[in-house]
Amino acid sequence: MISKFSVKKPYTVIVAVVLVIILGIVSFTKMTTDLLPSMELPYAIVMTTYQGASPETVETTVTKPVEQSMATISNIKEVNSISSENMSMVILEFEGDTDMNAVSLDMREKLDMIKGYWPDEVGNPTIMKLNPDMMPVMVTAMDSDKLSNTELSELINDKIAPSLEAVDGVASVSSTGLVTEQINAIISEKKINKLNEKIEKALNGQFDEAQNKIDQARAQMESGKNTLDAQRTKANTQLAKAQTALTDGQLSLAQKEVQVTSSITNLKVQKQSLQTSLKTLKTQIAKMEEQAKQVPDAATKMQLAAQIEELKKQETTAKSSIKALDKNLKTLNNALKQIKKGKKTINSKLTQFNVQSATATQKMNDGEIKLAQGEAQLNSSQQQLDSSKEQAKEAANIKNKLTVANVKALLTAQNFEMPAGYISEGNTQYLVRVGDKVTNQKDLANMELLDLGIKGIPPVKLCDVADVAIVDNSADTYCRVNGNNGVVLTVQKQNNYSTADVADKVAAKMKTLTKENKGFHYVNIMDQGVYIDMVTGSVIQNLLMGAILAVFILLLFLKDVRPTIVIACSIPLSVIFAVVLMYFTGITLNVISLSGLALGVGMLVDNSIVVIENIYRLRKEGVPVKEAAITGARGVAGAITSSTLTTISVFLPIVFTTGLTKQLFVDMGLTIGYSLVASLIVAVTFVPMMSAGVLNKVTQKDSKVINKLQILYRKVMTRLLNRKIIVVAVTLALFVGSIFGAMNIGSSLMPSMDSTQMTMTIKMPQGSSMEETASMTDTVMKKVKEIKDVDSVAGMISSGSSGISSMTSGGSSNEDQSSMYVLLKEKKKHTNKEIKKEILKKTKKFDCEVEVQESSMDMSALGGSGISVQIKGNDLNKLRSIGKDIAQIVEDTKGTQNISNGSEETTPDLHVVVDKKKAVKNGLTVATIYQQLSEKLKDASEATTITINEKEYSVNVGNSAKNTLTRDDLKKVKLTGTVSGKEKEVTLDQVANFRNSDSLSSINRNQQERTLSVTSEIKDGYNVGKVSSAVQKKIKKYNAPKGYSITMKGEMESIQETTGQIGLMLLLAVAFMYLIMVAQFQSLKSPFIILFTIPMAFTGGFLGLLITGKDLSAIAMIGFVMLAGIIVNNGIVLVDTINQLRESGYEFEEAILTAGTMRVRPILMTALTTILGLSTMAIGLGQGAEMMQPMAIVTIGGLIYGTLLTLLVVPCIYGLFNRRKKKAE
Repeated sequence: MISKFSVKKPYTVIVAVVLVIILGIVSFTKMTTDLLPSMELPYAIVMTTYQGASPETVETTVTKPVEQSMATISNIKEVNSISSENMSMVILEFEGDTDMNAVSLDMREKLDMIKGYWPDEVGNPTIMKLNPDMMPVMVTAMDSDKLSNTELSELINDKIAPSLEAVDGVASVSSTGLVTEQINAIISEKKINKLNEKIEKALNGQFDEAQNKIDQARAQMESGKNTLDAQRTKANTQLAKAQTALTDGQLSLAQKEVQVTSSITNLKVQKQSLQTSLKTLKTQIAKMEEQAKQVPDAATKMQLAAQIEELKKQETTAKSSIKALDKNLKTLNNALKQIKKGKKTINSKLTQFNVQSATATQKMNDGEIKLAQGEAQLNSSQQQLDSSKEQAKEAANIKNKLTVANVKALLTAQNFEMPAGYISEGNTQYLVRVGDKVTNQKDLANMELLDLGIKGIPPVKLCDVADVAIVDNSADTYCRVNGNNGVVLTVQKQNNYSTADVADKVAAKMKTLTKENKGFHYVNIMDQGVYIDMVTGSVIQNLLMGAILAVFILLLFLKDVRPTIVIACSIPLSVIFAVVLMYFTGITLNVISLSGLALGVGMLVDNSIVVIENIYRLRKEGVPVKEAAITGARGVAGAITSSTLTTISVFLPIVFTTGLTKQLFVDMGLTIGYSLVASLIVAVTFVPMMSAGVLNKVTQKDSKVINKLQILYRKVMTRLLNRKIIVVAVTLALFVGSIFGAMNIGSSLMPSMDSTQMTMTIKMPQGSSMEETASMTDTVMKKVKEIKDVDSVAGMISSGSSGISSMTSGGSSNEDQSSMYVLLKEKKKHTNKEIKKEILKKTKKFDCEVEVQESSMDMSALGGSGISVQIKGNDLNKLRSIGKDIAQIVEDTKGTQNISNGSEETTPDLHVVVDKKKAVKNGLTVATIYQQLSEKLKDASEATTITINEKEYSVNVGNSAKNTLTRDDLKKVKLTGTVSGKEKEVTLDQVANFRNSDSLSSINRNQQERTLSVTSEIKDGYNVGKVSSAVQKKIKKYNAPKGYSITMKGEMESIQETTGQIGLMLLLAVAFMYLIMVAQFQSLKSPFIILFTIPMAFTGGFLGLLITGKDLSAIAMIGFVMLAGIIVNNGIVLVDTINQLRESGYEFEEAILTAGTMRVRPILMTALTTILGLSTMAIGLGQGAEMMQPMAIVTIGGLIYGTLLTLLVVPCIYGLFNRRKKKAE
């Protein structure tokens, strides 16, 4: 239907062709160019710094928690780690289809949960996703004959690097070898000691003054005590006298009172007695007077009267006595009153005296108390003064106050400027800025750090305690370009930018900068852009040459220009159509995709050949041109569709693969698929349309060669059909033999590629200084430069501080190793392998280890190289012991060189073994000893930055002891402990012993177990697969201790993984092809017969590798996969023709013979066009052709052998499988 439409409406087809060409041109100009496809490798790295920590400490504190945390993330496949000095690196491998962006978020969450438990010295963990885009697009070496190192560095830092970073697509520009100036503030022990002496003198003066005051106060106190004692004695004497007088008076009055009272009592008794007598007298007188009245007797009366008179006298006397008594009583009472009054007065005086005495005593006591308090206060002051002397001196000790950390913090705080906010005044708004930055070295040196508040001691300035100077790092950096001092710039691109475009822009910018800035010159010692242009140019050249050769074969077979022109036009149209599809599906122009196009060129014409050949046959039979074009295309449309689908189907299983196989070969599969789909569309549209226009006249031009070949084929086939079992048996025997031969073929992951760029590593003996390494690098560079094919050489010694450097160095110091870039001449006469041999020969006698990588662009780097044996276990000493045994096994195996037992890279340690008992006695612990030692051994680090004359300087603060401390000095380092609240100073050797030891510079782990890797390079002429197998056999016989395991890693592991992936891909491809053919033939038997063409082709592929001496690499294995899809097409065409002839009435054997004779020419045409299309790639013409060469060799070998056997053996197999039908017929 579509063929009829194309023939009936040619202008529609022409419009579509023009549209495809326009889209193709636009797409091609907009496609990005890279060396490899854009790959998101399932790897991530967690890098964490831990300043001052040993590998063991890093492992315990950082690496293990990170490993445990990361192991819980979904899709994790393997966890590896390297714990080195100051650095932890955990390498995570995920399953192939893992979304690395989502994983990165999970990783960050896990790390945020654990980093809070880490010490302050541990930095924030950094997550890096591994990507080929991390490779630099360009490495440029610069040197100058006119500018000094500092001037060249300033030019690069201020102008060159910023200009390159401004180039569109450039992500970063890093430099090696820059001579930078900085301000060092090195804390001086001498200055601190001098200042401390001054402070101590001032403190001693203040303490003496305070002591004088205390002594004066104590003297006054003693005087006061003496005065008080004298006053107390005098007062006591006076008080005693007064008290005695009062007591005597009180006693005398008491006696008088007793006497008067007694007299009064006596008088009262006498008075009472007198009163009684008086009363008695009165009674007697009254009685006697009464009696006298009654007595008549005068005598009696007289007697009574005398008696009465006597009684009255007595009465009068009594009254007088009473009166006298009353008077005396009155006198005595008055006297008693006076006595009482006197007594009262004396008591009052005595009470007053007692009060006054008590008051005086209290005052005396108060005075004594005050004097006692004063004395206690003086004693306390004396004690405080005595105890505060040491405390004050310790507190004022600058050495304790101005540590490196404190000085850094003070400098940062003082060199500060920040906007605080805004204030308004009227309509004007002012920005309030607080602080100001230091702008010159003098102000920095005079910056006040602290005020001790000590009389006579001014505020402490930075220059009082540190040596402040501008210095450069020329002594700590090494970079040479062709023997001259230079700087190496590494340019990295942003993601989603074309590598070639970015490299070209950078190169153009460098030319402009060179013109603008005289005095320096540069050389690109690594340029991906140039290499990509060379490689892609080579692939495109092979593509064009293949297309030309294919057209030549067509002309040779068809012997007619017109059908050849039709097919020749279909090639570029199919390619352009494929490019359009590539652009819209995001495929870049890279070595893999372009190789897919180049591989597809030979197959592009297959469909067109089948269509044009059918149309051409009908035209020769006299069918009108348009009808022939429609009928011819329609007649083979199903067959070419089926054959195209079978070829494409071999790449469908790639979706089930993972890892490197999928990342690399998806582009190739899609590109070949696009080109074949395009060729199918062109074959059923463009070819019929063009044939209807150019095949008006058909001349009969039979080829004598083809005719003779057809006759020969019929004769041979007739004989073979009579010996079908023998033919099949021989074929199977050859296939089995090829398999055994393939087992002896060496295996590798990726074929090596020749380029104009090489890299070298120079490793000096352990402990070599930077000066020794630099001198050796100069010597090696001179020798390498003598090689004729070498254009330029650049060498450098990396500091090892960057994360990427740590990935290769293990985080250890790199002063004992250097790296070199070697740029070769474009028209070099020798291969990289030969140049490598020459370099190793020239440096053989040097006291260093030289490693040479043949190409810095080699794809084999994706899977590692050489042999690696991994040993797992916990005890490092046992690992090292086993490593030595395995290294000996590897060394005894032929084909190995430069064997490493995994423990050569050791770090000399001075182990400080703390005696804990002695430490505790001196108020110290292991941790405090570590802290105090660590402070003295720390390197200078940046505190702040200042700008002087528009040039920014970093201000680094360090300790002078770091530079001057020797082993003996270390033993005498003073440590301060606290015992019973008092500080005590001891030397380190008083609490610790010292032991020399060697420890691994890094600790490797795999799946949370310690590992050690024994590695080896492969000698030239040996194959990594064969040597690895030999090593593995020997290792299986080695009895490892319990708890320790030994496994093969390195390139062999990658080879096995890739082989498994491609094997799965091949099995699924065969299954898909079979199902497609079943659908086409509506039969299970015919597709099964056609599948026999695959082992035939594989036999040819193996023979091709054996003859050319190529390894069985991943590229070669992909060739086998592709070969399976190509070779079945010949079987499909042949079996389909046999079936058609049998259906049309041909006898069984005649159908087989006729079909083979009919299809010899088209089968040979399609095979030869594919073979010649790949011939230039198989020969390896052009830069980088070596990478795809194995695939071309496999395909050509398989097609040559497989096509021949398809024509000869498939008919025999067809006959064997259809014997019953033959008998029935």
